[in-house]
This record gives sequence, structure tokens and C-alpha cells, in this order.
Amino acid sequence: MVLVRVIEKSDMYLRAVVDGVTPPLVNSLRRVLISDVPVLAIDEVIILDNTSVLYDEVLAHRLSMIPIKTDLKKLPKIEECEQELVDPSLCQVRFELNVEAKEPMVVYSRDLKSDDPEVRPVYEDIPIVKLVPGQKIVLEAYARLGRARNHAKWQAGLASYYYYPKVTVVGKADDRCKVCLEICNGALDIKDDGSIMINDALKCTFNKWKTCEQVCPALRVDWDENKYVFWVESFGNMPVEDMVREGFRILKGKFQEFISELELELSRGVAPPSEATAEKAPEETTPTGEEVGEEFGTEEGPTEE
Repeated sequence: MVLVRVIEKSDMYLRAVVDGVTPPLVNSLRRVLISDVPVLAIDEVIILDNTSVLYDEVLAHRLSMIPIKTDLKKLPKIEECEQELVDPSLCQVRFELNVEAKEPMVVYSRDLKSDDPEVRPVYEDIPIVKLVPGQKIVLEAYARLGRARNHAKWQAGLASYYYYPKVTVVGKADDRCKVCLEICNGALDIKDDGSIMINDALKCTFNKWKTCEQVCPALRVDWDENKYVFWVESFGNMPVEDMVREGFRILKGKFQEFISELELELSRGVAPPSEATAEKAPEETTPTGEEVGEEFGTEEGPTEE
């Protein structure tokens, strides 16, 4: 049975204890969250006028890396966009940038105007370029739905996990153990008599606990192979809850696709591997002296001198 306990949650961050899951499954979810959850990012820029100091290509690259608010409920599924099952215009949002400097100024991400007011840069104060009087930029930009496996600009956030730390006190603390109070602040206390009290093992990561173990002989740190601390951080394109929900949807789709392909192969009448191997494997025979000799390039076989 799988047990999940959320220990920290906000719009941008989620940390939970996952129990009863093997490493491959946890890692599959991590990889999907990092590389497959889709977001909007500027993918095409049409420069109409650019008299700034930045080349067109540099300007376009800066625009592409600005995170864009993405509401997946109002957009088609990423699979429909990739397979062109829907109108491509439904998978993109148009922006325009039209600024001319009357005095020295900085062009910020908030100066990008979207056709959809709800689709806007996550952060409004990202600087794009500086302009001096007389310089201007006029362009159109199209933000498309995509995945980070194709480019980092489509990455929705980060995800990782570490083993659940199992900390055991096996002795009295000495002066070396005081370093652990700094490494794992709040996770443990050391009393005047040298006794160690573990307050909350989750206030310190597994790696930091192992560092404490190396400097403090009074601690033993182990781990549970099927219990983890899993965390997810959104870049702001969407709430972390939506990011995780979409990650599970995509992962479930991958499993279903694998099962469908497996059933298709079985329906074609492919022989089981054991039978196919038995049919194709030649009969094992003991080589004769002549055969051995042929292998070594002699008629009588190898001889010892």
C-alpha cells in the first residue's frame, strides 16, 4: 500500500513523504515533472523594428526564457497539439511589444502585451533591454505549448527526492557533535550531559544527516529503501498542485501506451521468448577433434609442446 503525507505545501512548493513505492516509479514521476509537463513559452518572434543594442537573435532568446502563466484547463492537451489534432492557434497565444524611448529606459517583461489578459509573464520586472532616446522595439511574439524535453524554456519546474533518514542515537555526544547543530539546525538538540535528542528528522536532508554521522560517532544514519521525501518546485507558470496533477496524467498515459503496445504485439501471435529461443537454438554437441582443428587452423587440432 502506498502512503503519502504532505509535510509542506504552498503555491510554488510541495514536499511530501512517500512510503511503499520503489525507486523506479518515484524516479519516473520526477523525470515526467521535469521534462514532460507542458507550459507556454515564446517560440517565434517576428521583429518589425529593432534599433536597440541587442541583435534580433539575442532579443528573441531573452523573450523565450521569460516564464509565462499557463492555465492547462483552458488549453488543449499537449498530445493534441503535438499530433496536430486541434487548430494550432488554440495551442498558442500572441504577444506584442511596442516601445520607443523618449528618455533612457529599461524594457521589462510587463511591457509584453498579450491577446489573452490571463496569459502574461509570471514576473513583471524581468529586464529585457535598455533603450536610449530614439531607440525602439516593435515585434510580435507567439507563445506555444511545449515540453522541456525539447527546450529548457518549456520547463515547468524542478522535482527530486531523497531517502527518508532513519537516525539512531548510539552514544553520548562529544565536542565534534556540536557541528551537527549547525548542519541540521532544529533537527536535534544536545543536552549538557551529552545526550542527543532527535526533534524532527525531516528538518535535515538525508545527505546532511550522513555528514553529521561522519563527524559525530554518537549518531547512526540509515535509510528506508521504499520511503522517500519527494519535493516539487514550480517556476510560477502554474500552481505546483496543477503541475503534479498533470505529471500524473502524463505518466498514466505512458503506462497505458506501453500496455497497448504490449497487447498489440501479443495479439500478432508472437511466440513467447522461451519457445522462440527453443526453436532457434541449435542442438548442443561436443565438438570433435576435426572441428577443433578447423577452428584453430590445423588439421589435427591444437597440440601441446
